[in-house]
Amino acid sequence: MRLPEFIRAHMEEILWTWEDDAKTILPGPRLSRDVLRDHMEEILLCIAVELERQPLGHDGISQASARIHGSERHDLGADIVDVASEFRALRHTVIELWVQHQDGPLDKKGLSELKRFDHEIDIALAQSIENYALKKQQQGRLFETMLSSLPDPCFILDLDGVFLYANKAMAELCQVRAEDIVGCSFTQMPLPSQYNGKERLREVIRYKEQRESEVKIESPGGKIRYFECLYAPVIDDQGEVEAISGIAHEVTHRKEAEARIWRHANYDLLTGMPNRRLFMDRLGQHAAHSDRTGDPFALLFIDLDYFKGVNDRLGHDAGDTLLKTIAQRINSCVRQSDTVARIGGDEFTVLLLDTGDRELIDGIASNILAELDRPFQLGENDASISCSIGITIFPEDAGTAQQLLSDADQAMYEAKHTGRNRLCYFTDVMRSDGTKRQRMINDLREAPLSDQLRLFYQPIVDLSNGRIVKAEALLRWQHPEQGLKLPVEFLGLAEESGLMSALEHWVFSEAAAQSLNWSDFGDDSFQLTINSSPLQFAQNIHSKPWEAHLETFQQSRTGIAIELTENVFLGDSEQLARNFLELKEAGVQLALDDFGTGYSSLAYLKRFDVNYLKIDQSFVRDDGAGSNSHAIAETIIMMAHKLGLEVVAEGVETDEQRAWLKAAGCDFAQGFFFSEPMPAREFEQLLRIGHILH
Repeated sequence: MRLPEFIRAHMEEILWTWEDDAKTILPGPRLSRDVLRDHMEEILLCIAVELERQPLGHDGISQASARIHGSERHDLGADIVDVASEFRALRHTVIELWVQHQDGPLDKKGLSELKRFDHEIDIALAQSIENYALKKQQQGRLFETMLSSLPDPCFILDLDGVFLYANKAMAELCQVRAEDIVGCSFTQMPLPSQYNGKERLREVIRYKEQRESEVKIESPGGKIRYFECLYAPVIDDQGEVEAISGIAHEVTHRKEAEARIWRHANYDLLTGMPNRRLFMDRLGQHAAHSDRTGDPFALLFIDLDYFKGVNDRLGHDAGDTLLKTIAQRINSCVRQSDTVARIGGDEFTVLLLDTGDRELIDGIASNILAELDRPFQLGENDASISCSIGITIFPEDAGTAQQLLSDADQAMYEAKHTGRNRLCYFTDVMRSDGTKRQRMINDLREAPLSDQLRLFYQPIVDLSNGRIVKAEALLRWQHPEQGLKLPVEFLGLAEESGLMSALEHWVFSEAAAQSLNWSDFGDDSFQLTINSSPLQFAQNIHSKPWEAHLETFQQSRTGIAIELTENVFLGDSEQLARNFLELKEAGVQLALDDFGTGYSSLAYLKRFDVNYLKIDQSFVRDDGAGSNSHAIAETIIMMAHKLGLEVVAEGVETDEQRAWLKAAGCDFAQGFFFSEPMPAREFEQLLRIGHILH
């Protein structure tokens, strides 16, 4: 909501809060509080109107209300300090309430409105004070005493820029005594040129209009302060400028808040490095510069090896400490002119400017590899990781910033796939494996059309009686030359190349058709779980691969559940909520896979309608003496049941594991102990039997 709309919509709240904030300066019972509230409402409404207009550099329409306010406050017995304090309280109230009602950081338009609001309040304050002063002409000494007590610097200059008056705050700002400032030239004061420039004063005199500026002042103690200054012409009876009045309002806190907002938007809060947003901005700037000058630069894409294992073993606090140390080590390897950024969880980038020299690039990248290969001390624990680095050079390898990043990412994956803890240039990828990767993408694109895809099914057993009540559908690719491929060998490529949607549509279509073959001997309790890519699920606003097959699943009396890993919660939470609601309304259940290893929390489980959890197999395995895996699994089971969720344990391989899970109250289990994944025909035979008992 824009500021003018906010002022109108929340007028009562603003006035109520303002009255509470300003209760020590409001008039007593014998004076009219209603009149004062009416003044403030009129001033705010006038400011709202002025904010909706294009800035024209002339007096705002709020001045008439402000003049009346100043006159009537004088008549009510208030003093000028009260008048100024009322405006200061009003300024604080409006800004604080508006910021509280914002969903996030202020955008540029919001900041502009905030500055203009400050400007209009300053105008209203200046006009109110001026009219008040006219009422007090015969009480000059008292007027001067009161004006001098204002916290905002105020002054009056003659047409040559010589001080006719300055309050105590202005004298302190100029670092002189109040009694010594009158008669001195404005340009003699130790103020920045924006503040004491003669040109600004000439404009006020020539155009008989107000002028404003923002200045930065460093105090003798080194503290930086920011002021917004307003200069206004004092017009005599003949309509000529006889003096110039000025008032300055300190906006240091606002400037500091703006700086904090900008930093939060552009820097990683954990490491203090530029984040993806700032990195992409700088990458685009360097690419544009390189286009103009022909100067090359290099991009390093760094992905940590084995970071997840350290994070799982030692916890997120240790993982955060590790990331901060990694950032410091990477920074120590680059030049001062280079940029290091953290663009993802365990992904870093480095911009090496003004170089295409492979020897220099190799040296820096090799130093990073060596630094991250050294052990890390995390409290009482040691940790060892490494990294894989992809390197690309602009403009040699790519013509756009986005393509450069994509190429570096591809080179990094090649470094990871060929052994980790190494670097790889994109040009080397293209020479050694570029055509191979492209052939694989082309083959994968043809796979659904050439009858090369297969669905295998792994039974999920009710631990209380051994009945097969569910099955997980698992995709396989029967490559004509390379044989049967598991998902780990091609799903990443499908995600990168945009083929995941086509694969998921095929999976749901095949699973729905197959379920019709089981309708004769299945029952209404049987359910098929189908994996979906978290990225695809979060981004698929319009394409829903399950939607077209709901009627087929209903005919076969087969329930379905979408199975997602926990990192689905890294996406847009509002869009996720809409997607999850659509699943619920369609009768599709939601399973959370690999629970305990990713990003979920109790808050997610409560907010989103998750039906059951799948405990990751790492918690099912017995890791020997001292292992707390079983304790974690039992805690997950208990927690899930408290929330009304059912639990499936994955990776069950022994009878001891089955017995322990059953005793712990786990609902279902799957794993090689019961059955390996099998083709549809073999699974159908097993489903006819209906149970697995050992």
